[in-house]
Parts: sequence; C-alpha cells; structure tokens
Amino acid sequence: MQVDSTQQFVDQLNWHSNQSTQALERLASGSRLLAPQDDAAGLAVSSRMKAKSRQLNAVANNIANGISYTQTQDGFLKGAQEVLNRMGTLAIRAQDTTLSSGQRAIFQDEFRALKDTFNDLRTTQYNGRDLFNGKELNITTSPEQKPLTSGGVNLFTSDISSVTAKTTHLDTPSGAQSTLRIITQASEQITQHRTGVGTALAGLQSASNRLTTQHTNLQSALSRISDADVATEATNLAKSKATLQTGIYSIKHGNIANSHLSNLLG
Repeated sequence: MQVDSTQQFVDQLNWHSNQSTQALERLASGSRLLAPQDDAAGLAVSSRMKAKSRQLNAVANNIANGISYTQTQDGFLKGAQEVLNRMGTLAIRAQDTTLSSGQRAIFQDEFRALKDTFNDLRTTQYNGRDLFNGKELNITTSPEQKPLTSGGVNLFTSDISSVTAKTTHLDTPSGAQSTLRIITQASEQITQHRTGVGTALAGLQSASNRLTTQHTNLQSALSRISDADVATEATNLAKSKATLQTGIYSIKHGNIANSHLSNLLG
C-alpha cells in the first residue's frame, strides 16, 4: 500500500513537471498551440489563417510594385507635359515676325533639343518594361477579386509622334503656327493619359489600404487563437514549480525519516 501511495505521488510530481515544462515552452514561443493535442480545432483554424496571411503579404508586394510603376509613369508624363509646355511657348514666340534670323535660330535650337528630350521620356523603361507602349498591366489586389488594370499609356500615337517629326519646326512664323497646333493636340492626349494614370493610382492605393485593414484584422484574430496568455502561463508555471519543489522536499524528508526509523529498529 505504501508503494502504491508513493507511486501515485511520483506520478503527480511528473505531471506537475510536464505542466511546468509546457508553460515554459508557451512563454518562450509565445504560442499556446505547441502540438495538435493542445487544441486541434484551433490549430486547424490558425493554419488556414497563416496561409491567408502569407497570401495577403504576396498581394501587398504586387500592389506596392504596381503603385511604384504607376507613380513612375505619372512622373515621366508630368515631365513630358512640361517639355510640351516649353515647346508651345517657343512656338508662340517664334510666330513673332519681328524676330531676326539669329533669334529664330536660337529658338529652333532649343526646340530641337526639346524634341530629343521628349523622345527620351517616351522611351523610358521600368524594370525592363516600356512605360509608354500602350500595353496594360493586370495587378492582383486581392486573392479573391479581379485584378486592377494599370498602364495602357501610348505615347507613340500619330498625334504625339508628330511632335518629334521633321515637319515640326520654328524656322518660319507659319511653321511655328502649324507646330503649335500639333503640340496642343499632343498635350491634350497626355493630359488624358495623366487622368487615367491618376485613376489607376487611386484604385491601387485604395486597394492597399483595404488590404492593410484586412491583414491587421486577420493578425488580430490569429493572435487571439494562437498566442499564449502570458499572465496565465506565468501563474501556471509558478504553481507547478511550487508544487514540484514541495513534492521533492516531501520525498527527501520522508526518505530521511525512514532512514532514521531504520536505524532505530536496526
């Protein structure tokens, strides 16, 4: 009977020791789901949530790249618009019939340089992709919803390409007047393109904000399911340690008492 009582006592000590170890592991890892048996349903739900979280992180990267692409596109469109504005100003100045041939030549030299600058702007690439070849990009903004469309800006239409043609010049007042009409048409197209790019950028930023909110809510839900309760686990650890230490002391004390009794009887 004494053996059975002692074995039960040892089993209880082992159980408290295991509880202490588990509490320590939960505190160290920050998770209460250390094994499937801890909470099978909770582990299944948290696994799905973690997979969803990884998907949202991937989508966030796609959106960030899409925003960078679209912002770059808008920046170069703004630069192209400024170049056209300056070309238009020169075209108006060149219509002045009082200009000398030397003065007109100065305007023409600057106009020719602006043509080259405009060509450089519309042939710009982003990460190896042409920004202004008219091709659209589909950007994934959600694992479930349809992608958003960006890009689609074509700066090689006939109206825009006419700006850099040899027929546009400021050599004569009539030539400057004709050139101004071409510049105005091209400028209107670029303004429309900037409007479209701005709409796409607003859509991407809105999708990014929604994704951030969704990811935050998902992380909060995941935390409630899988995170360890630090206060509870710390209390459990302290209780288990105290019980374990008391039990060990009791065993030692019992062994000493039994030894003294044996000596007296022996």
